[in-house]
Amino acid sequence: MDVFESKPLKLVSAAFYIVLMFLSFYCACYRLPVGLKYAINLLIFGWACAMFFLRPMFNRAIFCLRFFALFFFPYLMFWMWSVAIWISEFQTFNYILRGSLNIFYMLTNLMFASAAVYMFGEATMPLTLVGMTMANGLVALQVAASAGIGTFISEYIRLLITFADDTGGAMRQMELHDMVYGWGVMLIYYAIHKEKNHKTQAVCFLISALFFTLGFKRIAVPAVFCAAVMYHILCKWRPGHLQLLTDVIALVAGGCIFFYLWMIKSGLFVELANEFGVDLMYRDILYGYFSQFFELLPTYMGRGIRFIYTYATEDPSYPLATAATHNVYLELYLEVGFWCWWIWILFELAFRIHRVEERYTEIPAYALMAMNLYVFFTYLTDNTSFYYPINVLYRMAIMVWCLEISENSELVDPEREPLAVVKESRQKKRNKKGKEENVEEDFHICV
Repeated sequence: MDVFESKPLKLVSAAFYIVLMFLSFYCACYRLPVGLKYAINLLIFGWACAMFFLRPMFNRAIFCLRFFALFFFPYLMFWMWSVAIWISEFQTFNYILRGSLNIFYMLTNLMFASAAVYMFGEATMPLTLVGMTMANGLVALQVAASAGIGTFISEYIRLLITFADDTGGAMRQMELHDMVYGWGVMLIYYAIHKEKNHKTQAVCFLISALFFTLGFKRIAVPAVFCAAVMYHILCKWRPGHLQLLTDVIALVAGGCIFFYLWMIKSGLFVELANEFGVDLMYRDILYGYFSQFFELLPTYMGRGIRFIYTYATEDPSYPLATAATHNVYLELYLEVGFWCWWIWILFELAFRIHRVEERYTEIPAYALMAMNLYVFFTYLTDNTSFYYPINVLYRMAIMVWCLEISENSELVDPEREPLAVVKESRQKKRNKKGKEENVEEDFHICV
């Protein structure tokens, strides 16, 4: 059963979705008002609701609701904790509203991702890729027309050869921060996800690679590579106790990141960077300024979401024009405190993977681990926690992957068993364990 009853309706709907994606990602290219993409999010969600009432698919709707809850929980936690802080500090309504807006924007992002997967299923990723390509391609054409095609190509080659050390004016215009991290997700997805049509997969991979390198963020390059390698290692290794492995990874990663925050707080990080000649690009000033507002102790409860932005824009002594830390770990710790920060780390790196592995087998769990590695890598040097493309696309990719397993009896990858077979095997193990426990209980009764 499909959401769209007839093929013409399906084609028209796909075309309309592509147009909406073009507009959304053109906003992410800084060419249209920022708020337009959130309005489009709500439009797509309303469209999906209308289709549900006309032709309901209950199983898919429940599937999308599960993932919506799984992805939105950390943001809901941040907001509720922040509300408690704001109330205790008697903050003004405008202050509370500004802090709540980012959570609302992320809410609309997740509503959009869930709605798109509900309507288009496995076709969601390629349709979204077409819209992204149109938006980023139009920007590239505009820049090439302005700078000259020869200059554009020569600067692009120089950008690749020097690993973004020598960037001309045209390539600086192509450095679209929001988009490049989204292209990183697409690059990983088409590098690790086996499509039914290998030619389509190759074309999508090459398109993603082209626009990813045009935007070129240095931190994103090793992040993409490590994510893809991690996925393939996990697929070859097939660890027997995945939940234990993810728990250990989450605790070790959390400990390392916490130590990283301690280095920033103590000033050791800046000292080491200066000693090795690393250009922190004003992050030393940012870290020095914001280190006074938090303590690395369990008693530190945070200052509320968007504290950094509000304080930096209102404090006349703030030394820089940017109102961000360019470090998500520092930003979230400062704003939500010790306990919420640790819950966020463990939820993202362990609990969510457990849920995916339990319900949809280990392969999409490996993919989620790879995406987590990519996203957490970008958190080191940029403010990607609320960027539109990366946050929508990596969640959409995992949802599509799990939906593919949930709805198809025969999977693309012959190495993977159908979900029904896996569930049947697990149920047999539970039944066997139950029988053993009953036998043991009967034995004790007899004795």
